[in-house]
Amino acid sequence: MSDLLEVRHFKDGIDDFMSLLGANEIPYKEVNYSKPSVVYASGEILEVAKALAGLSLAPSIAAVIVQWQKSKASREVILQTKENHILHLKGYSVEEVQNLIPAAENITAIQTETD
Repeated sequence: MSDLLEVRHFKDGIDDFMSLLGANEIPYKEVNYSKPSVVYASGEILEVAKALAGLSLAPSIAAVIVQWQKSKASREVILQTKENHILHLKGYSVEEVQNLIPAAENITAIQTETD
């Protein structure tokens, strides 16, 4: 199991997402994979720790995902598993998302309307 979960943000809402991570004491860092003169579809990328000192952060990460998505109707979160299954998490409970975090390869967070 990878200890990092890649979170890709499109458009707006990343500040709220990072604020929720911080409030829940979930370690993360902003990363830049871009190469000069290459255009990427993703706005910003975060690497979020899935575990800390051997303890799973899945419950806290799930709470952040669900809270972020529910706070604005224009938000959508898509989870991709290591087996390349794609799940749209709208309507999922914290418990359901928590169970998916260990198998998650990355998530994409999209907010279609401006803040």
